[in-house]
Amino acid sequence: MREDKHRAGTNLFAKGGVLFSRYRNRGRERSPFPLLVRLQDGRLLVNGNRVFWPEANYQSGILREVEHSGREFGVVPFDSITAAWTGAEVRSWDKAPFSEDAIRREVSLAVPSQGEKWRTVRELNEKGEMETREVHTLGESVVRIKDRYYVSTVDETSRRSGTYFLIELLTRRAPGSFGEALDLLKPGVVREAEAHGRDVVRQGEWFAIATGMPTSVLMGAVERGVAAFNERHTLGRDGHHRLEQAVIFKTGPRKGEVYARGTMEHTEQDHDDLNLGLRWHRIVHNVQGQSYNLVGAFD
Repeated sequence: MREDKHRAGTNLFAKGGVLFSRYRNRGRERSPFPLLVRLQDGRLLVNGNRVFWPEANYQSGILREVEHSGREFGVVPFDSITAAWTGAEVRSWDKAPFSEDAIRREVSLAVPSQGEKWRTVRELNEKGEMETREVHTLGESVVRIKDRYYVSTVDETSRRSGTYFLIELLTRRAPGSFGEALDLLKPGVVREAEAHGRDVVRQGEWFAIATGMPTSVLMGAVERGVAAFNERHTLGRDGHHRLEQAVIFKTGPRKGEVYARGTMEHTEQDHDDLNLGLRWHRIVHNVQGQSYNLVGAFD
């Protein structure tokens, strides 16, 4: 990418380590539009914002080129960088209170893009049986924004194709791999269950760990007033995930533990229903900071 030079008549030009498009569209307040930034360490950061013609054509071409260039790169929507940078006070790059040069200085790729691939996902089918399916992903990476690290990924449990997430990791140390970053999102009880070969499934930020907990034990706790039984119990403060049947421990050594069976559904239909079957599962939230659900150029 040549800096400060462009061919006459073209609508693409490079300046200061950034490849721009001259086009203005869809009421954009900020122009020109950055398509690609060369970070200080020489790695490339592609702007994964949803864009329209002709920038969509430029973006597709850039994605193809960097994928096959052998250069280390990442694909992150600049809208999500803006949201993370400002603590969600600003969620649009057009209104970002910083420049492309600030991105070059304050953003880096801790783990470059893992490339376009298919991921194998394990989940329960409608009969409550464990099965696998293949999910298409693009550009999974770990990005540093100022002094925080984020997983940049597409959620394979999402009902909508291309649902992008930027998820803050609660660490001040760069993970050594994308797999290590994903493990940082798992609470200890999930890692322990997986180490012992127990079935673990996920819907969004919630994990469900299969247990051998007898119904009699849970209902006994309910009868003693140690736990409460709820139907259509809503999880978390945001209230986007609902359990068909749940037992929530209120006191004692299990205080705060949640067990569920039946269906876990997303109240806004962002995820397919997760069928837990008749077996009781322990429900736990992942370990993360802020999460930004924005649509990037991944479908």
